[in-house]
Amino acid sequence: MATQRKLHPVARLLEALETEKIRFMLIGMSAAIVQGVMETTLDVEFWVDLPSRQYIRVQNIARRLGCSVVANTVVYAPDGTPVNFVFDEVGGLGSFRQESKHTQKMMFRGKKIPVLKLERILKSNETIRRDKDLLHIIQIRELLRCRRSLNAKKIRKP
Repeated sequence: MATQRKLHPVARLLEALETEKIRFMLIGMSAAIVQGVMETTLDVEFWVDLPSRQYIRVQNIARRLGCSVVANTVVYAPDGTPVNFVFDEVGGLGSFRQESKHTQKMMFRGKKIPVLKLERILKSNETIRRDKDLLHIIQIRELLRCRRSLNAKKIRKP
């Protein structure tokens, strides 16, 4: 395990969740960006395997690490990064347990964590369809189309 001083503040928060045996996965546009979608986002979203009535557990962990709590589900890391925690369910998707089968371990802020796959992020965005999701849907679809095209070319090569 890396030393606390070398880890990004969000990674320290994730390590603290792991220490408390709280499962999580990276979702939303941060997860899409980690997988290659060309976009920017200021906040980070984590789906936490806890019922929403236990949000105080996550808040207490965040406070111990110097985060500012601004809502039941939102904290600001010491470096100013907004971190959103999603409890219970994500629109258009199954339960945390079901969706955890659709993750892959990837590097994020210097730590290898479970990241929800692009196809599942797309499904959620298509279900929720907030204004900001409409552009994200196009970007994710385009990256997936490019990947399928590349894979098809690899398969056809003699």
